Parts: sequence; C-alpha cells; structure tokens
Amino acid sequence: MAQKNKAVLKDTLDGKFDMSNWVINLHGFVPYPTVISEPALGSFGVALAAVFISPKKSAKQGEQFHFPDITGIAGMWTLNNTWGVGALRQGTFPAIGMRYTIGLGYADANMDYYRTFKNLGEKEFSFKLKPLFAVLDISENLYRNKIFAGLKYTFIYMKSQYKFTNHFLDSLSTVAFDQSTFDKHIGTFGIYCEVDTRNTIFTPDRGIRFKPTYTFGRNWTGSQIDTDQLEGELTVFLQPVKPWVCGFRLYGVGLFNNVPFYYYPYIDMRGIPMMHYQGQQVFQIETEQRFDITRRWSLVGFAGAGRTWSDSKNLSDESWHWAGGTGFRYLIARIFKLRMGIDIAAGPGQFSYYIVFGHYWN
Repeated sequence: MAQKNKAVLKDTLDGKFDMSNWVINLHGFVPYPTVISEPALGSFGVALAAVFISPKKSAKQGEQFHFPDITGIAGMWTLNNTWGVGALRQGTFPAIGMRYTIGLGYADANMDYYRTFKNLGEKEFSFKLKPLFAVLDISENLYRNKIFAGLKYTFIYMKSQYKFTNHFLDSLSTVAFDQSTFDKHIGTFGIYCEVDTRNTIFTPDRGIRFKPTYTFGRNWTGSQIDTDQLEGELTVFLQPVKPWVCGFRLYGVGLFNNVPFYYYPYIDMRGIPMMHYQGQQVFQIETEQRFDITRRWSLVGFAGAGRTWSDSKNLSDESWHWAGGTGFRYLIARIFKLRMGIDIAAGPGQFSYYIVFGHYWN
C-alpha cells in the first residue's frame, strides 16, 4: 500500500513528485497552506484550504484540463484574533457552454485603515468588521471558450464597529469616516465580457485575459446604498524563449458614489499592505518574470506600482507606491499546469511573504 501511495504521487513522465494522478483518479485534494503576513490583520496568521480539482470529462479533449471543476474550503486565523471561513465552487456545463462560480464566506476581522490629515499626517484606525458574503457568477461561451459574457451577483451583509483607542483618534474618526454608512448592506449586479486565451487558468505560459466589468447596486438589488463601479483588467503572458515567461498586468477601478469605507478599492499588490492605500479610483501596473530552471522548478521576479485618486481630502494621495520581490515555483500538478511556491516582497516600509497557488494575479 505504501508503494502504491508513493506511485500515486509520482508523475508517469519524469517520476517526480506530482499530484495530478492523486487529484484526477483518486479524487484527492491539493492542500494550500498559507502564512499570513498582512499588517492590516496583525502581521502574522495562518490559513489552510483544501482544493479539489477534477477535469470535466464531458468537455472536448482539449478543454478537459483547461476549465476543470474546482471546489475549495478554507479557514484562517491571525494574531489579532481575526478569523474566517469560506467555500467556493467553480464549474462548467460544457453542453450549453456555461461556466459558474458560487462562493460563501464569513469573517470576524480586526482591520486597520489609514487616513491622512493636514498638519497631522497619516493616522491608523482600527475597526471590527463582521461580513457575511455570497457571490454567484454565471457566464456563457460566445466563441470557442475564449470569449465569454457574464453576470455576477454579490451580497455583503456587514456589521462594523470602530475600536475606540483614545479620545483624540476617536474625534478624528468622526471626521474621516461617515458613520452613517457603517452597517449598510450592499448587493450588486455585475455585467462583464471576458476574453481569455491563456493556455491554463492556473499558471499560464502564454495568452491574454481581458475583463471589463460594470457593477451597480440599487435598492432592488438588495443594496442599502446606490453604487456604480467600472473595473478593467488586462493580463498578458509571452514566451520570448521557452524557459522564460513574461507576464504583464494592468488594472484599474473607479467608484462613482459615496460608499462605506470598507467598500473603497485599494492598491492590491504583493509588498503593499491591504487597505492601506484606498481611493475612489485605483490604477496598477505590474510585471512578473518567470524562468524555468528545470521542468519542475522555476524562479520568479516581480515588480509593480499603483496609485489612487479621491475627492476626499483624507484619502488624497498623489504618490505612486512601488513594490517588488522574488520567489520560486514548483510544478505540483503537471496535467493542470499548476505551480505553487513562495514569494518574498518588499514595499513601502515593510517585507511580506506569500504562498502562491497557481498565479498571484488569479
């Protein structure tokens, strides 16, 4: 039995450790442990997900491993007593060309947010957030599993509370945060078009993905605040030579309404603290270069910059914020082109580390 178990976790091509056979034939899962180094969540924590991946055998031969069914369950905890649980299901109906995603989650989070004041500089504010959220995403194949049109519904039932630290910060919080929006629930519909020519949804070597999305929330969508948001993302992967994969990403998002502080977009990049740089508009540009040293092992280097714009003087920020780092990858499931690894990133005044499943931009 021990010999059979070892054989299950070896690739028939090169005899190296590989989880493809375990995942496909024995319906096993890929463990995804993560060490959380996020300053906004206490700077240290742990998370664990179990990810089940299965090819859609009713799909065409070339698409079985391109859009597999994925089911994941996860939990996390950090030193500042933040915890959360969630579940996700992503699947397809090949006969009618439909993809879908269903997600549910709950968190009890102690989060830090930042606001800037004239003559005082940047100040940190702590909040306790208890979001219960759900998402349903359905898209239809318009052209050869490369062009999709979709609808996405998201609902967030939020309880938020400012964590009183001292009278001075408490008085500033009433200026920087609109307390009338603290416990507003938001339900939104998103309409999008997606062009995806990547050779895998996990760790691409080549192809592009372009996805513009318009999202709106009204009373009839279950939202207590009217919201309008325009979001666009473009990722490009090239191989100048076979062992070298060049990746580039452009991302932008803009809000057109006054929304709760926790709903504002922010710069989301390795090496930059989550929620630190928020604004009504956010723009990011990034690159990741991967060098395949062997079939299994790769080195990566990445860098990027982002900035925000806002009408609020407390969110005013005219600076570009830079971050970058390096890491490695291991091809853990060859058939799915799935790589995992660790990244170390440096940003404004901090170092962070990340365990990456597939590609960080996913």
